[in-house]
Amino acid sequence: MDRKCGLSLIEVLMAVLLVSVLATVAIPAFTNFTKDARVQVTKERMDVIKRAIVGDPRLVSNGQYVQPGYEAQVGALPGTLTDLVTICGTCSGYNVYTKTGWRGPYVSNVTGWNQDAWGQSFTYSSGSRTLTSRGPDQTLGTSDDIIFTF
Repeated sequence: MDRKCGLSLIEVLMAVLLVSVLATVAIPAFTNFTKDARVQVTKERMDVIKRAIVGDPRLVSNGQYVQPGYEAQVGALPGTLTDLVTICGTCSGYNVYTKTGWRGPYVSNVTGWNQDAWGQSFTYSSGSRTLTSRGPDQTLGTSDDIIFTF
């Protein structure tokens, strides 16, 4: 018996067609997954900065806030986000008796701490008490901006 094993041209074309259809469906799904992950990372970074500024009301011990934040300790909002990691020129050092003054850094000074997941710096406004990311399109003032108000 002389049998030849192999695939016919029709079988190969069907396999290629099936892989093409699967790739067409899967690629957009993974693209959306990446965008959603970046949005989530950005929101988490913004939440860390917000808690560094206003404190974390969830952490209380003996009736005292464990992490009161920049605003409670210094008595004002930071002028820039940099004030969270370096003492500002007008800030006084921490006073252990009154428990006031700059007692930072309030966030980890790791590279990119003040940037969203797309590498853009957050826009901070102490006047309107907002922290803004440009979002996926990396353009400020569009509908996909991520805004935290505190």
